[in-house]
Amino acid sequence: HESRIPQLPMELPRSGFACLAMNIKQAVSVPVMASNRITTPDHAEQILRDGQADMVNLGRVLIADPFWPRKAKIGKPEEIRPCVACSQGCTDEIFSGRPVSCIGNVRAGFEGERLIAKCGRAKNVMVVGAGVAGLEAAVTAKKAGHNVEIYEKAEDIGGQIRIAAAPPHKQELLEYVRYYRGYYRAMLKKHAIPVHLNTVVDLDLIKKINPDHLMIAQGAKPLVPPIEGADDPSVLSSWDVLKDSPFLGKNVAVIGGGAVGLETAFFVARKGTLSPEMLHFLVTYDALELERLKHYMFNGSSKVTVFEMLPRAGQDVGKSTKWILMNNLKRYGVQIKTSAKVISIKDGGVEFENEGDKVTRLFDNVILASGSTPVQDIEKQIESQGISFSTIGDCVTPGKLNDAMHGGFLAAIDI
Repeated sequence: HESRIPQLPMELPRSGFACLAMNIKQAVSVPVMASNRITTPDHAEQILRDGQADMVNLGRVLIADPFWPRKAKIGKPEEIRPCVACSQGCTDEIFSGRPVSCIGNVRAGFEGERLIAKCGRAKNVMVVGAGVAGLEAAVTAKKAGHNVEIYEKAEDIGGQIRIAAAPPHKQELLEYVRYYRGYYRAMLKKHAIPVHLNTVVDLDLIKKINPDHLMIAQGAKPLVPPIEGADDPSVLSSWDVLKDSPFLGKNVAVIGGGAVGLETAFFVARKGTLSPEMLHFLVTYDALELERLKHYMFNGSSKVTVFEMLPRAGQDVGKSTKWILMNNLKRYGVQIKTSAKVISIKDGGVEFENEGDKVTRLFDNVILASGSTPVQDIEKQIESQGISFSTIGDCVTPGKLNDAMHGGFLAAIDI
């Protein structure tokens, strides 16, 4: 893991190093095992069918789901809880001197204490919000014996995970949506949990359904920072950009250098660069020299500048993956201005203060990535109604995926 070539993160394609195992297999007469980013039974089988290795080695996927081999053997791969190669619960924790856990497997590291006990009396539980916090809470409550139904205002489940999966190399996060509701039998279908999509929940609907317990997982919304002009309609949020991928001009500013801001900058800087398919085509036919290929790979349609008020950017990015993200931003020409406090935004001009000097730079687009704030409409409506409820996920305090999943589980076992 001291190699400067990433060994574990999402950026490494699934079973990416199997070709190296095949190279060894062709030179020796003993069994050879392939390793790294082998995530699904289909990938494992493909390696064996293609003759790249004799066996496969499973690592982090067994933390995410220790029953991976059993589920594969009995033909239920859709029930395997996915490893998305985030390294947040395992590698990052090791680097910080803490025990291993998993963002997706809430019991990993807590097997002896986080037990799902069958309830004495089944309650009718109404879950508001089908993001990962609401989904984890619903599945856990159902396993405990409660009657559960989910209500979601959007047209599909997933919540913010669909936005989180938009930046380059983050698409693995969508595996959680597949896990909860996939093509095959997945969790919602297996546990017969009804999901009401395109449904806005208000006090009238809650009174009509009259649940024994209400679990609120409404999530969060983008935070508009106290910067003059930040609320102008021309100013975009990182959520807008990651969700809708709008047209952007040649020079783009991103205000906020945390994880969301940096990943948004990476997303924007990649726009207009070579697709993997086009790169394969150009290499196959020797259409361009290597340096020209690199130019088209790392120079997109927008130049991006990130403004971060703290002395260092990316302080909330995991230790095991931060160096990869920072190197990628450098490759794509993203400029990061630290200790730069943005004062105002007006007509494309970003005025900021850096080391006592005030400077204004012009941009075609300005994107805010200054965090998020909880959505608490329902909580405020029912506080005086005597309804039993709990709040989970970002509508309590905006956090990471780990906080949402673990919070959903813990709230459900406390019903």
